[in-house]
Amino acid sequence: MRTKKYAQLHSGMSVVEIIIASAIISLSMISIAVVYGNFISLSTQNTAKVQAAFLLDEGVEAIKTMRGEKWTNIASTTASTTYYFIWQTDKWRATTTPAVIDKIFIRTFVVSPVYRDVSTFNILPNTSGTLDPGTKKVDITVKWPEKGATSTRTTSMYIFNLYE
Repeated sequence: MRTKKYAQLHSGMSVVEIIIASAIISLSMISIAVVYGNFISLSTQNTAKVQAAFLLDEGVEAIKTMRGEKWTNIASTTASTTYYFIWQTDKWRATTTPAVIDKIFIRTFVVSPVYRDVSTFNILPNTSGTLDPGTKKVDITVKWPEKGATSTRTTSMYIFNLYE
């Protein structure tokens, strides 16, 4: 009799153990799926950030190329006007027509005048000094949609008239 009772109790424990083990395995699999989904999401976001960094670098090189071709490519832009880069007849050009890259990114640049201190020739942050027609400040921005908002990366540089 004792053996039969022990067997009944032991078989009941086996069912409970199977249910607990199944629950642990199920929770583990769900956790792994959630973590994997997060990795995929972060990977996609990181790809956009890397592309934006490359587009900023390309924008810097485009400005240098435009300056190297002719200083008036930079100097003739209107201050505080938003421009877009366009590759036209094997050259970078500035245009005010919006351009979307890869159906996601919008890259713009704004050229600003530079003012210098007369005595030290240092660049001033405001318009209180003397205008330097051979120097321009260029702000390049890349924007793209991300998670229902707009992500932005920006870089600024000073460009000089080296060739004229």
